[in-house]
Amino acid sequence: MTTATTNDLPKTAGEVDASSPKPKRFRKKAGKVDAGSPKPKRSRKKLILVAALVILLGVGGYVGKGMLLGGGSPKAVPDPKTVAGKVLTLTPITMNLADGHYLKLTLALQLSEAGTPAAEAVDAAGAPIPALDGVKALDASIDVLGKHTYAQLLAPGGRASAQKELLVEIQKRYPGDVLEVYFAEFLMQ
Repeated sequence: MTTATTNDLPKTAGEVDASSPKPKRFRKKAGKVDAGSPKPKRSRKKLILVAALVILLGVGGYVGKGMLLGGGSPKAVPDPKTVAGKVLTLTPITMNLADGHYLKLTLALQLSEAGTPAAEAVDAAGAPIPALDGVKALDASIDVLGKHTYAQLLAPGGRASAQKELLVEIQKRYPGDVLEVYFAEFLMQ
């Protein structure tokens, strides 16, 4: 009795021996595609990944552009007591210095936004509200500058230090309304 091995069994039409070369009809020549065979499909996953990447880059660019141009977050509103408003020039005054010399002075006050009334602001009678009357500033200039002598104000840095003293005094009298004091005219005799 002989036993048959798998190699001895007859082959059916659909079976192909793995050890034997493929028949000629199944071989493909390099560079040629059979007309009957379908074209190779691109991976759907790859296509979805590329589309998602393009969308993500577009959204990221839009958001980044908005943040760089300032559209990303609301801006903080500055304190109106620290933002410069109008410059108010006061009427010139002539005063005595401590040593008998004279000083002709014209002050200009840099008002803050808080100290500058709105252009359409009117009082109960309908008259426009003036910025500051300036009387306290003129009084402060007589108090501060009247204590100095001609030589003190003429010395290097004398006028600048007197201007700083005057600014401190005026800011006490107009809290939050005046940011800076300028000498529009400063004539000593």
